[in-house]
Amino acid sequence: MQKLKYSSQYYILMLKLLLEEAVKIAKKVNSKVVVVISNEEVEERIDEGIMIFVAPRSFSMAFDALSYEEDEYEAKKRLVDKFIKFSHAGEYISTMLYFKGVGEEESVIGVIDSESVKGIIVADPVRSQIYRMVSECSDRVDSKVIRSVLNLSLNIAQKGREGRKIGTGFVIGDAEEVLKRSRQLILNPYEGHPEKVRNLIEPTTWESVMEFAQLDGVFVINKDGIIVSAGRYIEASVKDLKLREGLGGRHLACAAITRETEAIAVVVSEGGDITVYKDGNELIVINTHIF
Repeated sequence: MQKLKYSSQYYILMLKLLLEEAVKIAKKVNSKVVVVISNEEVEERIDEGIMIFVAPRSFSMAFDALSYEEDEYEAKKRLVDKFIKFSHAGEYISTMLYFKGVGEEESVIGVIDSESVKGIIVADPVRSQIYRMVSECSDRVDSKVIRSVLNLSLNIAQKGREGRKIGTGFVIGDAEEVLKRSRQLILNPYEGHPEKVRNLIEPTTWESVMEFAQLDGVFVINKDGIIVSAGRYIEASVKDLKLREGLGGRHLACAAITRETEAIAVVVSEGGDITVYKDGNELIVINTHIF
């Protein structure tokens, strides 16, 4: 067994055993989903009625990086380190499943197979940060609209346009009040077009949005997901607005407009983060690099 311990066969066997146990646990807790975080090759499939999803390797690498500096700092610190990693894994799994369009599950089984930590966790997506954010915003904007805007934002953050990274902002809901507190920087490219080509719930409209996302200003979208305008300059006051350091004018403007109106704002940074604002407050920051 000592010779096998450091061989590739050992790690493959360990992952196999973890996955088998995860499927058993999923059945016992009536979960339909298992998510695997691993550097090894794993096939996405349905196993005995359980959907097995595989996280991108980029997260497994980021997961291993979530550790303290190696200074042999005694056992307590190592335990805290592992707890932090498992907490991050639960939030990541919930966010990944949200973007995959998987229904709200009461419990999801996660298999962790990284270099530093191996184990099984039970995540509760409906209590995760992203689902709490969606629930908090749903009193003003339809959850389908929120999901569409976030998925579109993920596309923009990951793909950019014409080989370069771009940032943009979406202000959703309370459109009349938002228009009163903003002005056009350019002619509105969506003016006069039928709703079917302005409906963000339909992915067929995303190509034009990604093209116009290169323009200055933000998109104004009504509560039903219809694009009202693009290239809009927000004129809301940023006085006494408290945001994280290092954020640019787009974040400030979008946060400010949510303080003065009932709108929700989603901002895509050129660095690849997605931030959601409500009532002038930051609800969530999604790091898209690990998807």
